[in-house]
Amino acid sequence: MVAPKGSGLNVRRNFLTGAGINSSYAVHQDATGRAEERCLAVGIGIGSGYLFPTTFPHETNSDLTGERGVLMGALAGVMEAQYDVLRSHGHSPSEAFNETVEELTQSLIRLVDERGMDWMYSNCSATAQRGALDWKPRFKKAVLPVFKELYQRVASGQEAARVIKACGGKDYQKQLAAELAEIRESEMWRAGAAVRALRPKESAKTLAKGVKGVGGRAAN
Repeated sequence: MVAPKGSGLNVRRNFLTGAGINSSYAVHQDATGRAEERCLAVGIGIGSGYLFPTTFPHETNSDLTGERGVLMGALAGVMEAQYDVLRSHGHSPSEAFNETVEELTQSLIRLVDERGMDWMYSNCSATAQRGALDWKPRFKKAVLPVFKELYQRVASGQEAARVIKACGGKDYQKQLAAELAEIRESEMWRAGAAVRALRPKESAKTLAKGVKGVGGRAAN
């Protein structure tokens, strides 16, 4: 098994740009004596710069916990909670979205990616730094019980059973489309679409298309 640490879309994007993406690998049964060698070859072939060993149970439990937790489920839930609180206190949709999502994805998370959480803390304002350090323990205390329950459900097979049952329903695709549409059409993510369209690079693309359409070619 070779498990890239990212979605298929990003595995492909990173491969095409030469950036690659790290992967875990595991061998449960080695009939040929070359299984590990082949795993490493597959990992290198998809662009992994670093591969670390795991086991099938560890990969399954960590992956299912991660995507339900920090990577997707918790991320979306925390964003919605902060957005709702800001809106309830009179902040505009664009302000609430920018302070909740835009600054995270366009600035802070890039600092974390570059050198780690401490680097991000070291390169933000003193008020942000102090506030983050003071509130981090409270957030951890609040969500730790949820993560413990989540891991127990993953390890026991309850989450896998839930996925199999839900995805096996005859109307699942219709239900899924409705659930995704509810997120997409929410005020928060409609504000997000508007904000993304106003990013400088997006505005530059629009301008370039307009100039090309009028003059036959984009201006230098």
